[in-house]
Parts: sequence; structure tokens; C-alpha cells
Amino acid sequence: MINEPAAESWDRELEDLFLRAGHRFSRVEPRRRMRDYVRGLLGPVGRKNGWQLAEYAGHVTPDDLQHLLAGARWDADEIREELQHYVCRTPR
Repeated sequence: MINEPAAESWDRELEDLFLRAGHRFSRVEPRRRMRDYVRGLLGPVGRKNGWQLAEYAGHVTPDDLQHLLAGARWDADEIREELQHYVCRTPR
């Protein structure tokens, strides 16, 4: 189990990463869905299915998160490259 300072640090780092990668999405809605999806994957969700991830994020249904994965326009390679650059530039 992680302690509160570690959780706060991770949350700040995730927010920084979301801000850096956000320009890869043409609209604000997919940016927010990406943030919700990643936080759900990393969060204390028992099963990582669409309904439970959506519930954890405060969504009524998983439709928005499913749209991010199946219908929204974004380039996974660009997001991966953004993540790689972030990891390489972030001091540990």
C-alpha cells in the first residue's frame, strides 16, 4: 500500500504527463477521457473492465471511455513517444 505523500506525488506527475500529452488530442473530451481511463487503470479498481473503470471515473456508463478506445481520433504512436520522452526527461 502506498502512503499519502507518494500518492500525491504520483498524482502530480500524472497530471504533468496529461498536460504534456493533451495536445495530441484534437478536443478536450478525449483528453479528459484519457485521463479518466489511465487513472482508472492505475487506481484501486477490482476489475479493469469498462463498467468499473467508468464508475471509478464518475461516469454513468462506459460509453465515453469506449468511444475513446474505439472511435476517437488519436495516434497511439504519438502518445507512446510523448510518454517515452517524459520518462527519459523526468529525474528520479
